[in-house]
Amino acid sequence: MRRGKLIAYLDQNKWVQLLVKDQGAYPGSGSNYDLLRKLKEAADVIFPLSATHYLETWHRSDWQSRWALSSVMHDLSDFTTVAPVQRLQEAEVACAVLRKLASRKLRPIPSKGLIGYGVDHAFASKYGRFRYVESIETEGAPEGAPVDPGDSRVDRIRELANEWEYQWYSLAFLPISGDEFGPDRVGQHRRGRRFAEDEAARRAQLHAAGGKEMLARTLITEDFNDLLDDINEICEIANVDPHGLLERREDIYSFVLDVPTRHVYHTLRSSRYMNPQQAWHQHDLADFLALAVAIPYCDVVVTERHWRHVAIQAGLDKRYNTQILHKLDDAVALLQSLTDH
Repeated sequence: MRRGKLIAYLDQNKWVQLLVKDQGAYPGSGSNYDLLRKLKEAADVIFPLSATHYLETWHRSDWQSRWALSSVMHDLSDFTTVAPVQRLQEAEVACAVLRKLASRKLRPIPSKGLIGYGVDHAFASKYGRFRYVESIETEGAPEGAPVDPGDSRVDRIRELANEWEYQWYSLAFLPISGDEFGPDRVGQHRRGRRFAEDEAARRAQLHAAGGKEMLARTLITEDFNDLLDDINEICEIANVDPHGLLERREDIYSFVLDVPTRHVYHTLRSSRYMNPQQAWHQHDLADFLALAVAIPYCDVVVTERHWRHVAIQAGLDKRYNTQILHKLDDAVALLQSLTDH
């Protein structure tokens, strides 16, 4: 375990479980909610939210249910958040390039900027959870290109609300189906559905074209290509030819595994590709992105049984010194033992 406060990441379904099982629990009741709250109040454990939590919470159409869940999340997190993949990946790539230059096996963790406050930190954007595009994605067409909002709606929200109200709005939304700003609340599910459909088609294509070895090479190449912009930028700063660092296929494979968030993302995604009988789901993309940060950088991760199995089978728990659990009861007992509570 790492020094300092423990960081415990709860999947969205675990927050929902706290609400459903422990709603109405009173102090001293011994409920999981009550015990986690005591760990938080003792300043021993941080329960951060991620961008995925914000996106998934807005999908609850009933405002009373949404506000009840948001109350539990706010109570334990105090709007503490983890940075998204895109913020950490650049620092990870820089570390990986420098390690190759120095020929060392050191794997420093870019912890600076991991934990922060509020929705802006969770999305690494001054616009918080909002993205501004020419047109909203529909079932028949992808979303339009990004646009500069100018006098953004986030600025207008901040003019009408104090900081806490802005944070609460970003997590819980208003108690009506829409507001004067008209944001798209269900975009994540639509993107997740499209991602699942595209990945299912891609998997079928790759399995038809060749065996598992070719499939594995294709997936590692795709993940490496996603890192290329960061690699080239870091190499340009360091005045290094990137081709000299990554000449062989083995170099590419080891480099992807040396970038923690990409390593976890690759592992989870590959597990879906290697099993053609296993269906893709609309929440897979959100799971990949959330766990790609949580597993390398949190001390305790409580997630779905399936992802726990995949992560442990791949040795991610040992590589990143992270306890990966499925049951909240087990997580509470572990956190109590680690903090002597």
